[in-house]
Amino acid sequence: MIIMLFSSGLVIGTINYLHISDMVAQNQARALDQVGRATVAELESVIFPAQHFVSSLAAMNLTIKQLQQDQQSWLPMLYATLRQQRGLSAIYMGYQNGDFYLVRALDSAEKKALVQAPEGAVLLVSQVINGLSQQLFFDQQLQPIIDDTQRDYRLDPRQRPWFKLAMQQPTMVVATAPYVFYTTKQVGVTFARANTQANMVVGADITLASVSSSLHKNLISPSSLLVLFNKDFSVLAHQRPDWIAEHIKFDNEQVILPRLDSQDFGVISRLAEYSQNHQVNFTIEGEHEDWIGQLVEIKLNTDSGEAAPIEGLHLGLVSPEDEVLTDARFARDQSILYSLLIILLSIPVAWYVARLVATPLQELMKQNEAIMAFDFDATKQVHSVVLEVHQLSRITEQLKKTIKQFADVSTMLGEEDNFERLLKKSVQEMQTIVGMEYGAIWLKQDQQFVLQTKPAKDFLLPTAFSYSDTLSQPLVQHLLDGTTSPTTKFVQFEYQEQTLAMVVAPLINQEQKLVGMSAAFSFQQRKVMPRVLSFIDALSSLVTVAIENRHLIETQKNLLEAFIRLTAGAIDAKSPYTGGHCQRVPELTKMLASAAVEQQQGVFADFSMSEAQWEELYIASWLHDCGKVTTPEYVVDKATKLETIYDRIHEIRTRFEVLKRDAQLDYWQQIAKGVSAEQQQQLQQQLEQTLQQLDEEFAFVAKANIGGEFMEPQDIQRLQQIGQRTWQRTLDDRLGLSHMELDRRNEPPRSLPVTEFLLADKPEHIIHRREDEKISDDNPWGFKLNVPEFKYNRGELYNLSIARGTLTEEERYKINDHIVQTIIMLDKLPFPDHLKGVPQIAGGHHEKMDGSGYPKQLTKEQMPITARMMAIADIFEALTAVDRPYKEGKSLSQSLKIMRFMCDDQHIDADIFALFLNSGIYLDYAKAYLKPEQIDEVDINDYLPQNA
Repeated sequence: MIIMLFSSGLVIGTINYLHISDMVAQNQARALDQVGRATVAELESVIFPAQHFVSSLAAMNLTIKQLQQDQQSWLPMLYATLRQQRGLSAIYMGYQNGDFYLVRALDSAEKKALVQAPEGAVLLVSQVINGLSQQLFFDQQLQPIIDDTQRDYRLDPRQRPWFKLAMQQPTMVVATAPYVFYTTKQVGVTFARANTQANMVVGADITLASVSSSLHKNLISPSSLLVLFNKDFSVLAHQRPDWIAEHIKFDNEQVILPRLDSQDFGVISRLAEYSQNHQVNFTIEGEHEDWIGQLVEIKLNTDSGEAAPIEGLHLGLVSPEDEVLTDARFARDQSILYSLLIILLSIPVAWYVARLVATPLQELMKQNEAIMAFDFDATKQVHSVVLEVHQLSRITEQLKKTIKQFADVSTMLGEEDNFERLLKKSVQEMQTIVGMEYGAIWLKQDQQFVLQTKPAKDFLLPTAFSYSDTLSQPLVQHLLDGTTSPTTKFVQFEYQEQTLAMVVAPLINQEQKLVGMSAAFSFQQRKVMPRVLSFIDALSSLVTVAIENRHLIETQKNLLEAFIRLTAGAIDAKSPYTGGHCQRVPELTKMLASAAVEQQQGVFADFSMSEAQWEELYIASWLHDCGKVTTPEYVVDKATKLETIYDRIHEIRTRFEVLKRDAQLDYWQQIAKGVSAEQQQQLQQQLEQTLQQLDEEFAFVAKANIGGEFMEPQDIQRLQQIGQRTWQRTLDDRLGLSHMELDRRNEPPRSLPVTEFLLADKPEHIIHRREDEKISDDNPWGFKLNVPEFKYNRGELYNLSIARGTLTEEERYKINDHIVQTIIMLDKLPFPDHLKGVPQIAGGHHEKMDGSGYPKQLTKEQMPITARMMAIADIFEALTAVDRPYKEGKSLSQSLKIMRFMCDDQHIDADIFALFLNSGIYLDYAKAYLKPEQIDEVDINDYLPQNA
């Protein structure tokens, strides 16, 4: 308050000072404006009549002879003009032949002495006629005065600047630059007008001293300086007429006026700088004092519309600041003195009042800081003699309790991730706030409100109701009446022969739609304050948001789970031979993870999984083979070596049939030519041998196509020999083909018939890999792959020569590629942070512990334990599955024996495989998914890895 009083006094004093200073500045500006107008009027009073008189006199076409003969008529008019125009020094006429006629008023002793005028002379007439000069003096009555004094007066008007300038611009009155007058030696300007018809120029002189005299009349303060200067900063007038004479310079007959921008004339030299910057009001810092300056542009306009005689005129005024602001400073000092006096008298009172207000406010500030930091234990009610402060303290204490309660509820609702517990806690908080014994919450489903919390045994509530139930159930009617307005309501009514108090709060979502209602009940009389209802209303909004968020999360989880199951089901449905793989692996993986969590000692004693990790493993296991959607079905289900969309063994069988028909046709053609019985018998034996050999060769090829046995080198060599047989093709093999298949036939067509090999690897059997299907060594996923050159090689000999199984190198790569595609597909999904490990877990079940796995060649240490669990689940399911076309499901003992070897070779995790056996998961899974004949006697000690 003291600072406020001191500041107020200082502000008031400063405002008064500034206001007074502004008033003085305005008065100074008005004064300068008046000086400018007065100066303009003075200049116009000299220039305009001179212009008009010169123009009028030039229009009269006066000759020198007329002036001489009728002198008594002309002199009174000329003399009157000179007397009326104080700035006008002389009037004269110059002729093209050199004649000259001048009239000058001798209105001062200086002028009379300058021309050596006789006693009583008031007018001088100087004339040059035919080269002879003469000066005549006249008295007050304009009578000639006889004077014998010899005076030398030689002047050629044609050489004067005014004559030359006027003759160059004969259509207007011209003004010369300042120059030295011939007769008086004074500096001034001449207004002249030419008359080309009379070959003459009329001129009138105005001295700069006369202009300076007009400035002296308009000074603002005793020490003020007032100058008139042109656009070249040449000073034309000064308030001291003798100042111009002191500073003017001459070069022969040329006049050099003092310039503000090139000479140091004190503060007025600074006017040139401010004029260049177009500043109007300014302050000049002097050596001993500051000066206030102003600039006014002087505009002279002629009545005739002709150009002004002198352009770019500026009037500059500088006045000492002390002289101008004396009154303002005195008023300022008085204002500050009075303000300080008032402040000194008010300080004790302000100090006392401020302490009464400030002390409790400071305590309230500390408490509010504690509330802001959610420290509700450090606050207490503050008492004050000021009523408003006391009420503020009471309200702050209530506010603290409300915020604490609201914060506690918000924290509770935010931390609860179980939907049912969230609803139950919301109802309990509402009961606590309103002090009622019962509570319930209903959520809207379709057109009904469905009870979500379990009611108390002694208070039965409708489990579901709609708007149609309001007539049959009074309680429902009051509940729904409470939802007609978007605010919480308190009602009391008769129910079951008792008075029932009820607070009902509608749950309104962000779309302003009713999504449910919460209510608290009591069979005792209750009084609920409006602020409590407002708090319940705000709490209901918070509960609605929490419920909707949790419900949305649950819905999204259910949608994601359904989508995952849909994807896995689609993969299994794609091939009837892998029907349950994507469903059985998640179950087996979950069994392994649960067993590891339950371990209290050993390798997995510290292993645990959070709810988020369980969700992560669940999603990863269900999507571990989602990349199989990119694997062609005919590759996955390839049961023979020549099978693609169909088994191409049928084509080869047809070729053998063709060869057999050719052998028979050759036989009958030989018979038709006529042969002996002995030759016919030989031909018959050759035919039978050929047909038998072809049957045996086809049987060998068909057996090789099955791929059930290992192909020895001699078998492959025999295939090559069989393939060398030839047959005749007489039809164009390009007819009826798709454009893509035609594109693969890059060889020109051969003329028919064509001899072809029985078995062949042709160029059209090669399907090249597209650029977008290639994976570079520096791929972003870290894949380390041996990519075959071709996407597919369907060569007949190439496929029949497969040493083991039915798949070529390219087809095995394509099948293994499903895990690559799984990682790429899952990596593109925007998983939340707690599910970021899904691609790593799902994509790691083909890796091996020694780093020789697929597709990243990770070692055991680089893989999450859940991925290693899934690898064992995936292998065991594949070994025991009975829905594969290329193998039968193995028994328990066979499967475990194979997996034991895989442990020894560091292909799977030995610790997890030991857990798989010791926990009995293998047997539990077998009982649920294997055929009875597959479940044989197993001693797990025979299969436990030694390094586990």
